[in-house]
Amino acid sequence: MEIEKKLRELVKDKGLRQTARELGIDSGSLYRSIQDGSNVGLSRVEAILSLFGYELKIVKQKKVKS
Repeated sequence: MEIEKKLRELVKDKGLRQTARELGIDSGSLYRSIQDGSNVGLSRVEAILSLFGYELKIVKQKKVKS
């Protein structure tokens, strides 16, 4: 999943421990959340993105003719 890759990039720039501290979570939990194949919850994704100034939006795709 691409979201984990983006989250890893953001966390790497700030530092795992610093990011975890600012989120109020354990650094091990954060590390596991951003690994490939992790089943990271939407609330965790939103919290991490929000910390870095991003907003998660869900947008309906335009209907494509078959």
